[in-house]
Amino acid sequence: MANEAIPVSQQTHEDNIRELQTYLREIAMNEPRVRAVIPDGVYNDATAAAVADFQRLKGLPETGETDKATWDAILDTYYDIISNLADQIGVRTLPSVNTVLSSGDTGTAIVIMQAMLNTLAGLYFNIPANTLSGVYDNDTVKAVKAFQETAGLSPTGKTDIRTWNALAGLFNATVVAEYGEI
Repeated sequence: MANEAIPVSQQTHEDNIRELQTYLREIAMNEPRVRAVIPDGVYNDATAAAVADFQRLKGLPETGETDKATWDAILDTYYDIISNLADQIGVRTLPSVNTVLSSGDTGTAIVIMQAMLNTLAGLYFNIPANTLSGVYDNDTVKAVKAFQETAGLSPTGKTDIRTWNALAGLFNATVVAEYGEI
């Protein structure tokens, strides 16, 4: 039975190729010497060229075919990339630790704060929802004060680094509880 192949459907074959192409696409996003491919489930010339690019990069024989050594190297590289993505830090939206956001301020940091507050408003009845306007208006002041009281902070209605960090921390904990680790 040495020459017997494991029977697979055409769909299984296409799914395996699509998986390979997905890995190659992610690798190409991090390594410009590997051509990007579209995960369509067809092992075409573009896929073979991307595999050959990867093989050249890793010092493997450039066949354009995915043998076990190539597959293992692609998988290892893909998992390295994915694990590094998980280690990236969030966007720092406050310009400095001395920044204090307050009524009348505008900008991206305000929109992000309003979105976090709205997420928490869905979980805590005492935090009112506000409009995602990017303007630190009266509704935002009310939501910030309510959050500050909930978090045990002085309810000033202004967002300093302590309020921001408490808000981001509770938001992140909420997201993890909802969706698992992020």
